[in-house]
Amino acid sequence: MGMAFPISIDKSSIPHRPGVYIYRDTRGRILYVGKAIDLYHRVSSYFNRTPDSSKTAALVSRIFSVETIEVLSELEALILEANLIKKHHPPYNIKLTDDRDYLYVKITKEPFPKVVTARKGELLDAKEYFGPFPSSRTVRSTLKKLRRIFPWCAQGGKPYRGRPCFYYHLGLCPGPCAGKVTEAEYARIIKRFSKFMRGEKEELLKDLQQEMEEASKVLNFEKAQTIKKTLEGLEYLIQPNRAEIYLENPNFLEDQNKLAILKLQEDLLLAAVPERIECYDVSNILGQQAVGSLVVLTWGDLDKKWYRKFKIRLEGKPNDVAMMREILSRRLKHDEWPKPDLILVDGGKGQVGVVSQEVKKVGWTAPVLGLAKRMEWLYPPEGEVIKLPKNSLSLRLLQKIRDEAHRFAISYHRKLRSQHFLS
Repeated sequence: MGMAFPISIDKSSIPHRPGVYIYRDTRGRILYVGKAIDLYHRVSSYFNRTPDSSKTAALVSRIFSVETIEVLSELEALILEANLIKKHHPPYNIKLTDDRDYLYVKITKEPFPKVVTARKGELLDAKEYFGPFPSSRTVRSTLKKLRRIFPWCAQGGKPYRGRPCFYYHLGLCPGPCAGKVTEAEYARIIKRFSKFMRGEKEELLKDLQQEMEEASKVLNFEKAQTIKKTLEGLEYLIQPNRAEIYLENPNFLEDQNKLAILKLQEDLLLAAVPERIECYDVSNILGQQAVGSLVVLTWGDLDKKWYRKFKIRLEGKPNDVAMMREILSRRLKHDEWPKPDLILVDGGKGQVGVVSQEVKKVGWTAPVLGLAKRMEWLYPPEGEVIKLPKNSLSLRLLQKIRDEAHRFAISYHRKLRSQHFLS
C-alpha cells in the first residue's frame, strides 16, 4: 500500500511533461532531484505504491513540497538533473544509489580530447567533467546520439596514421588521425559539446546560428552547411517526446497544425489567416524531362487531393526561373481551383519575382515568398530576407510543404526519365 500524498503538494499543478522534479523538506532543504518523461506520473508513483526500500520510504516520509521544471525533451531533463545534483548534492541522491555507481562524462586532457564515461575516482585528470548521472544506461545511450552531432576522436588523435579511421567514415570522428581537422577546429567541436552538457542550450543555438550566417556572408557554404547539420541534429534531439502527448490528446497533430498556421500569420504579419498554402517546385537535369509540382496545405495539413504536376513545355536552354513562370501561368488559368492565402516557392529572388508578376496579372492578393534550402531564409518579392527562428513552428510548417513539393516533383521527374529510357 502506498503512502498518503502530502496535503502540502497541489497535484493539479504538476504537469504531464518531461522535466525535473525537486523534493524539499519542511525547511525547504533539497532532499532529492530526479527526472521524468511525465512529471505527474513520476511524482505520483512515490505515493501510490509501497516503497521498494527503507531508504525510499525514509525519503517519502520527509517530502513536504515538490518543485518541477519543464523541459522540451528527456535529453534536456537528463542534463538538467545532473547539473542540479552537482550543484546541490541532495542527500537522498547519494543514499538511494551508491555514489560509486554514479557515472560522469569526462573530457580528457589531450591535444584532441576524448569524451569518455568515468567514475568519481577517475576524474582527477579530467580537463572538464559533467555529472553525476544516476542512470549509467541512459548516459551511454545519450553519448552515442551526441557523438553524431559533436564528433570526437576515441584515440585522442594519436597516433597519426595517414588515413581516416573507421569512425571517421561513420561521421563519428572528425579525423585528426588523418589530418582532417586542426586542433583549433577540434577544440571548437568540444567547446560546443561542453556548452550543451552544461545546459546552455539557447546560447549554443544562438552561437551556431551566428557562425552559420557569418560563414555564408564570406561564401564559405561548406562550413555553413556543416553548422546547419549540427543545428538540425540538436533540434531533432531536443524535440519533445510525442508518445505521451498523443496519448493525452489524440487531436494533438491537428491542434499543432492550427497553432502553426496562426503563428505563421503572426510572424509574417499576414492580413488573413493562411488557411490554404500553395507551394511550387521545379525538377530537371540539364533541362531534360523538366517538371513542376504544386502541393497544398489546408489548415497546416498536407491536402493531397489538390496536388498537381506539370510537364514543362518550355524548350531550349534550362532556366528554372522561366520554368517557374510557366507553371504559375498554367495554374492561374484554373479559376475553379480554390485561391491560396499564401504562395511559397522553392527558390530565391528570381523565382519569387516571376511568380509575383504572374499573380499580380490576375489580380490576386496572396503574398508570395521563396524558401531557399541553403540557409532556410524567406525571400519576399521586395525588401530584406526574413529569418524565422530555426525551431519555430512557422518555419517548420513552411519547410514541411517545401520539402513535400520537392519530393512530389522529384518522383514525377524520375517517372518521366524511366519512361524515356524505356522508349
